[in-house]
Amino acid sequence: MNIGRLDRKIVIEEPTEGKNTSGEWVQTWSTYHTAFANVQKVGGSENLQADKTTATNKVRFKIRFFAGINEDMRIVYGDAYYDITEIQELDREGLWLMANKRV
Repeated sequence: MNIGRLDRKIVIEEPTEGKNTSGEWVQTWSTYHTAFANVQKVGGSENLQADKTTATNKVRFKIRFFAGINEDMRIVYGDAYYDITEIQELDREGLWLMANKRV
């Protein structure tokens, strides 16, 4: 792996549950891991749902190997959130994290 290409900082967050000020259970997000990544846009699509056009941007993040990352987590990159859809291990050298940008 060429570490010099991991030039974008991302934050991987995991869902957690907590209570709000009213005592109701709500889902919040907490930082699981911060990493440098190579970011590649791999496609996208547009769909028409309920008379509204929604766009999906597919992005692939390559990071150094870190155990415990799963599809329930999300990635924060820049000011956008990405839902992890697939994880591919690169012989314990690194990970490909496939993700869709939330709109």
